[in-house]
Amino acid sequence: MFIQNKRVFFDHDYATDVQQRRKEYAPIKKLLKENQIRFQTPLTRIRIHFDTGSVTCNDPHAAATELEKRGFSVGPIRAKKPANHNADTLSKLLPWRTVGLRRAVLDYQESIRERLHGFQRSEQDNEDV
Repeated sequence: MFIQNKRVFFDHDYATDVQQRRKEYAPIKKLLKENQIRFQTPLTRIRIHFDTGSVTCNDPHAAATELEKRGFSVGPIRAKKPANHNADTLSKLLPWRTVGLRRAVLDYQESIRERLHGFQRSEQDNEDV
């Protein structure tokens, strides 16, 4: 699917760290698809199903080493650094503004006290009891 001439992907809602680590496998996955080799990517690992059996690797560098042992040429694998957004960057990126409290805390507490006075017993009620 394309939005404003940019390709949009709908993927699982993984944590940012997990998404970045999954993206590191992109060149390996591309190579495996081109050679029609079955593979699976459970979270941050990759399981490659060769004719001789399956191999599970915990990082893309180990997977690239395994593929090179089997005669495949894998390009360089670079770890992508996650974007480090601080509060200033986020305030520039996000179009909305925060809104103040609906009521000031003191005014709210005072209105509660006034409501509770209606339930308070008078001195005459206390003498009758």
